[in-house]
Amino acid sequence: MYFRLIIFCVSLIAPVSSWAMEFSIERLDLRPIRPPTLHITATGEIQTGDTEKLKNTIEGADVSDVRDVLFMFDSPGGSLMESLRMGDYIADIPAIVSAQVGASDMPDAICASACVYAYIAADYRYISNDARIGVHRFGFTETDLDGNEGAAIGQAVSGILSEYIRSHRVEPDLFETVSLIDHNDILWVSRIDLEKWRVVTNGIYDEQASYINLNGKVALRMKQVAITGDSFLTLFCTKTGVAGVADLHEPELAAYGTFDLGIDDAWYPGDRWEVIDRSDMRGKVLFDMPSSIAQAAMRAEKFGARIVSSGGDLFFGFQQIIRDGLLNELIRSCPMQNQIAVRPMIDQHATDYPGADLTTDGIRDVSFAQCKAICMKSEQCNAVSYVQNRSWCWPKSGVERQRPTAGVISAFKR
Repeated sequence: MYFRLIIFCVSLIAPVSSWAMEFSIERLDLRPIRPPTLHITATGEIQTGDTEKLKNTIEGADVSDVRDVLFMFDSPGGSLMESLRMGDYIADIPAIVSAQVGASDMPDAICASACVYAYIAADYRYISNDARIGVHRFGFTETDLDGNEGAAIGQAVSGILSEYIRSHRVEPDLFETVSLIDHNDILWVSRIDLEKWRVVTNGIYDEQASYINLNGKVALRMKQVAITGDSFLTLFCTKTGVAGVADLHEPELAAYGTFDLGIDDAWYPGDRWEVIDRSDMRGKVLFDMPSSIAQAAMRAEKFGARIVSSGGDLFFGFQQIIRDGLLNELIRSCPMQNQIAVRPMIDQHATDYPGADLTTDGIRDVSFAQCKAICMKSEQCNAVSYVQNRSWCWPKSGVERQRPTAGVISAFKR
């Protein structure tokens, strides 16, 4: 069955016109600023034999001293099996491999259907503002299969795709979504979901969170592997609450001013922290987590730490997506947190809370998650209203009345 699967003509075709895939290659040598880079543009439909064509293209180029390879994709899809072969070849390239959909000279580029599997084989994956990534379920081009044969082949292909997606550090949400979209339709995935599912990783290679044994006690270790270096956060309980050690990769000429903890892209200065080591381009900071930040962190979608220079214009650190509930679990297990009455915020869509504003002009250019995190940090704040199309946050002392309003989402502390 597996042999038949490999030779079976399975394809993924996006509902757009197609054209044969072509490869063009450019070598950029900017030494001594940076090592040489290969830029490979891949456009058109993926067809049988394209992996060999790509291999020949690269072998015909000057690859001496090349450290980075960048693929620029613009493809509606094509052969599923060929895209998997191409992905395996891309993953084995002995260089730092990045993939991008869209660029200044191809702003409306797409990577749809089978193209996605070649794209996610890269170490780092990017997408430009107007580009799109689309998915759907694979389909058979052969129609003379009985029901049992079709089901068996479908299960085998699903197993291959699921393992392939996992091996390239993509969340299972991608496979689950692919399985739900009819092969004659297509879903253009939002940037939020692309990043949440780790399809688009930007400069991040991998993120992990797990419990570890720290001097006989349970601690949470968060790790981010990025193109700029590896960084860690280790969080643990003390007699009075939550504390941690941030172990951050230092850039050249790193300067220390303040230490911040990040929640959903909002940053809050730590009030009790100290640098315990600086060596080998790493900085280690021991810190206590304020109870207000700990409460907000229990509902965080992202959490991290950074060092900011005295002038406030330079910083280094990281923030990673929380996927498994371990951060919430650890904080709840700490002594002080068990004594704090945590008041979660309840969302109300298409609803405004007029009046009771804590600020005269609101807070602009923040996300709804950041808006709620700001409120959670303040004892005076008990609710927020958020104007979605203007990214405008209005913290409030309470809810005096409610008014149905399109484009506004509100939340209150329960």
